[in-house]
Amino acid sequence: MRRYADHWLLVLLLLLVFPLPARAEETVQARIDEAPEYGVVRLASGVYDEAIVLSKPLTLEGIGEVTIRSCRKSPVIAIYGRHVVLKNIRVVQCGDAPDMPAIYVTGHDHTIDGVRVLTNQQGVKLDHAHHTTIVHCAVQGEKNGNGIDLWESTQNVIHYTAIERVKDGIYMENSHNNVLSGNHIDNARYGIHVMFSNRIVLRKNISEKNIAGAMVMGTEQTTIEQNSFVQNKRNVHSQGLLLYDAAKTIVRKNRIAANRVGIYVEQARHNELTENDVSHNFIGMQWNESSNNRVSDNSFIGNVYDAQAIRSPDNTIVRNYWDAATKLDVTGKGVSAIPYRADPFFLALTVDVPEYQLFFQSPGMIVLQKLLRSPDEQVLTDDAPLMEQPTARKDRPSRSASLLYVMSAVMIAGSISGFIIGRKRP
Repeated sequence: MRRYADHWLLVLLLLLVFPLPARAEETVQARIDEAPEYGVVRLASGVYDEAIVLSKPLTLEGIGEVTIRSCRKSPVIAIYGRHVVLKNIRVVQCGDAPDMPAIYVTGHDHTIDGVRVLTNQQGVKLDHAHHTTIVHCAVQGEKNGNGIDLWESTQNVIHYTAIERVKDGIYMENSHNNVLSGNHIDNARYGIHVMFSNRIVLRKNISEKNIAGAMVMGTEQTTIEQNSFVQNKRNVHSQGLLLYDAAKTIVRKNRIAANRVGIYVEQARHNELTENDVSHNFIGMQWNESSNNRVSDNSFIGNVYDAQAIRSPDNTIVRNYWDAATKLDVTGKGVSAIPYRADPFFLALTVDVPEYQLFFQSPGMIVLQKLLRSPDEQVLTDDAPLMEQPTARKDRPSRSASLLYVMSAVMIAGSISGFIIGRKRP
């Protein structure tokens, strides 16, 4: 018995001196797998080198500075199912697999909030994802893939997200009823790219320093309002806003400034463009093969060439302000009696011979345009151009009325004073 006791004493001594190794640290994926549905997994500050999958209702939240990083040929984070929340995490995708997203999303009712994505390829891919919200996020790329890409994904909301150095900022195809609001996109090919998607809302976004601010193609019943498309002029084909094969779409109260072409409209019908500020572009508005659209109450200021149109009959263009127009108000209603004509002569000439662009606004070209006027049915004409900018007209009545009252009071006071002084003289 004494011999066995000595053995146990030796084992105990060895355990005290050389303790057993502790269990290996749990991975993020292991914690996710162990968590119950609708549970919360919180990650402490640090860098986690692994790719993870979220496939059940769950919240994954970073506390502090949390980075999940992976260079594998798979998404850093893949989201499936429903009701997944990803919050306050930095995602780094360093792989080189083409078109591989940093975050892949499918399913419905997910939320991505406060997530920063650094990617060599795509940022966030929504594939058959519905009712998903992306808010207060940031995506920075290397111009190899789109910032946020939607494919057959409907009724999603993307707002207050910054995107830069990507192929297309936000790209959607066959994806209806999505809302994009308050986003800032720069240094991309197309800031916003809509393809064959209907009832889209683009509101209060800033898209600048891209090849095109927004390219909206194959859409119906879309609303584009209160956006800023500025300084999109990095290519000879740059536009602030392109409407191609668009129908029943409203373009309202946007600032479209300092682009090569402010608004380019082609094969578009039954659209309404109103109350937009189109200023300081090379060409303010350009039309091609578009009809039955209405353009009213817009301001065209400081453009090198305000408007050009070819093969675009039966559009209603009325009550716009053109700083280049000859203005004469004979009725006092704030509308000029002299129509404003945008002759497509130069545009039609350069389509056949692009080299003629060298002679833009040269004296000889201006003389030719006067001599060889285009037929009236081919000319974009505003029959009732405004005398003042629409915003100025809205602000001015109260100021004008106040000034009129003051001037009237001064004149009456002066007249009475003069009368009294005159009566007192001997």
